Amino acid sequence: MNRQARLRGMLWRSEAGFSAIFVTAGVSLVVLLAVAVWQIGSVLRERGDATSYVATSAGADASTTAGATGFTASEDGTTPLGTAVLDGVVEKYLSLQEQGMYTPEVGAKTAEKMAEDLVAPLAYRIYTAAEIPTSSDTSYARMLAYRADLQVSLAPLLKNTEPEYEIFAYYVSTKDPKNLEKLRTAAQNYRAAANATARVVPPKDALAHHLGVLNALEKFAVALEALAANAADPFASVVVLRSYNQAETNVLSSFASLAKYYREKRS
Repeated sequence: MNRQARLRGMLWRSEAGFSAIFVTAGVSLVVLLAVAVWQIGSVLRERGDATSYVATSAGADASTTAGATGFTASEDGTTPLGTAVLDGVVEKYLSLQEQGMYTPEVGAKTAEKMAEDLVAPLAYRIYTAAEIPTSSDTSYARMLAYRADLQVSLAPLLKNTEPEYEIFAYYVSTKDPKNLEKLRTAAQNYRAAANATARVVPPKDALAHHLGVLNALEKFAVALEALAANAADPFASVVVLRSYNQAETNVLSSFASLAKYYREKRS
């Protein structure tokens, strides 16, 4: 086992409380990184590895690495994204140590700065206006017909009866893989809804709203798959949760925009 893997194992075992903060992604990421900086310093000092630890190239750019290599987990649950995040933390710690600048306060500030830039890139299908045929009929009656069509195309979403963040929270607390299967199934339902909605012909004045819904569904499907793929890797999961939160917000705002179009339609 290489030094990076040993360090990860010691870090996780020495900070059992990490799992309690995975479910939220904002402050949690800052806290996780701050604790990681402190724990890494403790582990490296204890083992005398501070001068000999060499991070992998993944540590240079977590988002680039994750985008290039995907989210596939290894047998011990680690993923490329999680490895990149851990390597980045180690590099920051070593840099502070070499400059004689490390203190718990500086470590916390460093973690806060790192957290600003960490986000999991999501590669998803993006629909454009050129791909979606539209109807020149923008009447109220056409809007009603369009709304009815969407009620059919979005029906797969009705199969998702549990909030996805709750499913992930159950996984964090129980480690039951059935919850990850639920996330993957939910992702399939979002993608099925997107595929069906892509075949719906919107009135031309609804095209922007239509595209917003389509792309939000596709992004959220990928976010759920990424969350399931990274669930066993603590560092990766909190970063993916940030992307999940953004994707969820996009879904809610896209449907709110569509609802506003319905309400304001008069002719």
